[in-house]
Amino acid sequence: MKNVLILTNFSTNSWNSIIYALSLFKNERCSFYLLNAKNTVNEKDPKIAFEILIEKISSSPLKGKHVFIPIVVAAEIIEATKFQVEDKNIDLIVMGIDGRPSVGITKGVSVFENVITKVKCSILVVPNEARFSGIKEVAFPTDYTNFNEANLLQNSSDLLSANQSKIRFVHLAKKDEGLDKEQLWNKETLHDYFKDQPHSFHVEINKNFEVSIENFIDKMGIDLIIMAAKNLNLFEEIRRNTF
Repeated sequence: MKNVLILTNFSTNSWNSIIYALSLFKNERCSFYLLNAKNTVNEKDPKIAFEILIEKISSSPLKGKHVFIPIVVAAEIIEATKFQVEDKNIDLIVMGIDGRPSVGITKGVSVFENVITKVKCSILVVPNEARFSGIKEVAFPTDYTNFNEANLLQNSSDLLSANQSKIRFVHLAKKDEGLDKEQLWNKETLHDYFKDQPHSFHVEINKNFEVSIENFIDKMGIDLIIMAAKNLNLFEEIRRNTF
């Protein structure tokens, strides 16, 4: 059974992320841990809010055979998330975000940025406008360097298998130039790792990486983007310009 941690503040965004996660894992039994850190609640009793949330989930046709465990903690969200990841052996974190860059800002840094960079776990970020309609085409932007994301590759492979998806590795380059030995080695490693799953390699050349990936998304009909944490800045730009 997969263990999934969903961060919730009982907002519309967090509800959308719950529905997305339930849709994504509709054919797989999961334990969904719903985490609320008290300092994220806006003048609400989290226990009452959780009762309403669980009742809402229970009445959803997507409930399936999943197990839902509400967790309320009086702690800072990042530390609370770190603890739950280790304590519950979490496989995936799910969190909803607003398309506006200012939402969730704490001391100049967004909550999701802190989670991505400070919590060692795969994270599914669900923009507020996202609606699940299947995952057939997956984009994986990469420069083929510093490739030590073993967990990321395994989770990507699991996702592809569960959804019968195709993964498109796209190299974003500012100019037309070849790969060095390290990059070629890492590219071949990806090819070997995903040899039993549909995959392909692409190059997008543009001085603006954000334009490159947005063009690729439109051209290939991408449903989901997989990124390493080191590409956070690129993700931010895509979020601002796309959602």
